[in-house]
Parts: sequence; C-alpha cells; structure tokens
Amino acid sequence: MQPKETQLRETQPRDDDAVLGGSSPSPIGAMVLGGLEGVKQRFGSPIAAQRIAALLEANDAQVELELLIQALHDESLQVQKVAYLRLQPRKDAIAKRALESYDPYVLFECLGTLTGHTSGVTAVAVSPDGRSIISGSRDETIKVWDWWAREEVFTLNARSFIYAITVSADGETFAIRGRDQTVKAWCLRTGRQIRPEKGALRAIASVTLTGDRHLMSSSQNAIKIWNLKTGRELCTLKGHTSLVTAVAVSTDKQLIVSGSEDHTVRVWGVA
Repeated sequence: MQPKETQLRETQPRDDDAVLGGSSPSPIGAMVLGGLEGVKQRFGSPIAAQRIAALLEANDAQVELELLIQALHDESLQVQKVAYLRLQPRKDAIAKRALESYDPYVLFECLGTLTGHTSGVTAVAVSPDGRSIISGSRDETIKVWDWWAREEVFTLNARSFIYAITVSADGETFAIRGRDQTVKAWCLRTGRQIRPEKGALRAIASVTLTGDRHLMSSSQNAIKIWNLKTGRELCTLKGHTSLVTAVAVSTDKQLIVSGSEDHTVRVWGVA
C-alpha cells in the first residue's frame, strides 16, 4: 500500500493536465474543461493569471462582455488592463458606458521618451489625432515630433522663452506664447510661420483639466492625476528625473504628454 503522502501527490493535477474549472485554482498551463460554465468558474479564481485566462478564452459574446465589465473592477490592475483593451474596440452601448465610467489613468505607463532639447522643457501640446507632439524649451527652440514614427520632424527657433503651446482644432497649425505675451504660429506640417489667429492660444501649463472629471498636476518629478468628483488622487506617474513643468492631454484622452527640466518629453498611455 502506498504511503498517504504519495497517494495525495498523485491525485493532484500536473502542469499539462486538463481539469474541470471549479473553485480550486488549476495549474497555470492547464486546459479548463466545462465550456462557458468552466470559464465563469475559472474567472472566480483567486489567482489573477487564471482570471486573465478566462477573459481570453471566453468565446460567447454576451458572456465575454459580462466578464469584461466585471473585470474593470477587479482588484488586479493587470486584469483591469486586459478587460479595458478588449472592451476598447467593441461597439456595444453597454461596453461604451462601462468605459466612460472607468478611469483608465490607473493603467497608464510611460510609452516612450523624446530627447533632443538641450535645456528644460517648458511647454508641450499634442495634435487632435495624437500623432504630432510639439515641445518648447528654455533653449528657445520648438520641436515637432511624429509620435507614431517616434522621431523628430523639425526644429524651429522661437527666439523666446516659451510659456505655452496649443494646436488648432483641425490639427493644421500650432501657436506659442513667448515673452511679453507675444504669440507666434506655424503650419504643423511644413513648419512655415504664419499669422496667428486672434484668441487662438489657450494656456497649457503644469496643471491641466480633462473635461469635468480629472485634473493633472506636476508634483516634483511626477504627475498626479485626481478625480474631481471624488477629490481623490487616482495615481502618480513617475519617470522624469527632474521637475515636471508641462502637461498636456490628447483629445481622446488616450495619451498624456509631459515636459520636464530633465530636458525630455515623455508620453504616457496604456500599452
């Protein structure tokens, strides 16, 4: 007769075994049988990796939607991230409502760093389509970046300290406010200087509002994001090595752009 310890060990599933989904967590690499019921039971696992696997395996549209919406409130940010990214392309009205009430900023991380300025960055802006980023620096230059290509497009000599930058609603032009409240404007595509439209410039500084729900502020080397309705801090984005001096948000709120005295521009979002 085998020792009790050996019998118990032989009854436990191995990594490559197939098991029926249930309340007990199964091995990470195991296949869960039991169809949709098995997927739902696996989503109830205390292990985040199991819950993520359940979200990825659900093949019934309605069941998947229910699980994804539920997962937006999961204790694990990784589970929330999977749910958020899978809900993004959905057209369902219920999915859109769930995303509208969700704060994705808790998932934001640094997507990339743009370097090239020789002094601190004092102002930043992003075009409505999220492709072009404009930065102004104490070195009195303006740089236009193609974020999608991750490269600098051109550099302009502003011949002035740059207090603020804004992009027109059609994404065709941008303007800066320099010393003595002087406003200058350029074509975003060609870099050709043009006559600025009256009242075209809105201030963008190290404190930025995003509609009526969020406020973003610099805090030393980081960016703090606040929920205005609750008055609570949602998260802190860290990565800059010196004072954050400028923050801007894309029109669709999918990107945050920041400038710092560390001479860099950082772009934040959900990867």
